[in-house]
Amino acid sequence: MGAEAQMVELVIEALDRDGAGLASLGRDRYRVHGTLPGERVRVREVRRRRRRVEGQVVEVLQPAPQRVEAPCPHYGPCGGCSLQHLAYDGQLAFKGRQVQEALARAGVEGPIAPVLGMEEPWGYRNKLELTFGRASDGTPFLGFHRRGRWQEVLPARGCLLAPEGLLAAVPIVERWAAAQGLEPYDPRTHAGFLRALILREGRATGQRMVALVTSPAPELPDQEGLVAALRQGVAGLASLLWVVDDSPSDALTVSQVHRLWGKEAIEEELGGRRYRIGVESFFQTNTQQAERLLATALALAEPGPADRVLDLFCGVGTFSLPLAERAAQVIGIEWVEEAVEHARRLAREAGLTNARFLAGPVRLLLPEAVAQLGGVELILLDPPRSGAGGKVMRKIGRARPQRVVYVSCNPQTLGDDLTHLLPFGYRVSQVQPLDLFPHTPHVETVVRLDRIEAAG
Repeated sequence: MGAEAQMVELVIEALDRDGAGLASLGRDRYRVHGTLPGERVRVREVRRRRRRVEGQVVEVLQPAPQRVEAPCPHYGPCGGCSLQHLAYDGQLAFKGRQVQEALARAGVEGPIAPVLGMEEPWGYRNKLELTFGRASDGTPFLGFHRRGRWQEVLPARGCLLAPEGLLAAVPIVERWAAAQGLEPYDPRTHAGFLRALILREGRATGQRMVALVTSPAPELPDQEGLVAALRQGVAGLASLLWVVDDSPSDALTVSQVHRLWGKEAIEEELGGRRYRIGVESFFQTNTQQAERLLATALALAEPGPADRVLDLFCGVGTFSLPLAERAAQVIGIEWVEEAVEHARRLAREAGLTNARFLAGPVRLLLPEAVAQLGGVELILLDPPRSGAGGKVMRKIGRARPQRVVYVSCNPQTLGDDLTHLLPFGYRVSQVQPLDLFPHTPHVETVVRLDRIEAAG
């Protein structure tokens, strides 16, 4: 196919779940990042699979009223922040529609509250993970994955989602890697030493973590020089780690963690409580909005002093502990043993003798927990993006709590999960979406369900 044949003009009809524009031309269906509904655009065909075509914007011929200039120099090629070209109020409206459409597919109708956004939707991330790449002259550098080409890395010269100073470690590590002649890891050949750099920050404490991820090696070259340079160049540095990943996969797999300097974990505050965050710990990447998420979930849950409560997929007890301060008994269930031990420690430190935690699969431990409590009035769940699954939701239904509060990071799996619970006599009472990830298509949603009749 020649270059002329690859160029088409399209009118964008809608956005898909990932924020890419959709358009039809004859029998062909186009998907084009960086476009908005109503826009007329000139597009180059990048990839075609029968009638489905991935396109790249060449020119916006007629822009939408809500189009703005993307401020980030990495916008477009970078795989993150794909909605920068859409004004922030438009992003919130888009996310609200995602929730509405997902719930409608589940047969849920009713009012959905406007998405709770941020006054300042930049510089909010408390964690960044950068990947090592190789420049044309062989020099290693740190950057982000290119959109649609996971094996290709773009140099990172700033990130508008990172708070000031969090990226200070990047040039230091790059200079050290070049001086030592170290090779970036190639996931195709499984050769190379340097894999990634993980940066974390406690927004309330000011503590920062720098974690260098490499393939296995008997020692780290010029360890003392790297430690000295990072201690001098990174303000608030509290934890400096060397993480060994012996997996051939691109995904981070921690096999060993060596403390090079400082502490093994940093600390962050949420809901008036201090949490330890290790290199593998799950913690919301937007601390400010996580505070609003916690407050929203507790407000919708309305725990009472006589309530018996289950917190499913409880993590380190972010919801369990404040629930225990308001309810009679709380049991949290979490697969990750490390998170459960952290939750238990926090409960002891807070003197919360009415909070217990079980480690293992939620679907297996849920009936046991209900039996231990002698029944349950409230169940809160915060599952991963893949959702809780039908088995868990049906077990929730059979437990017959008066109220269920579902905290979701994926409207699609939220809708799917609710189809398994609603037949047990529940209805959706309140829906509150929140924007924890501005400039991305992701949205958090808190849903309250009330039991209105006995299960059949």
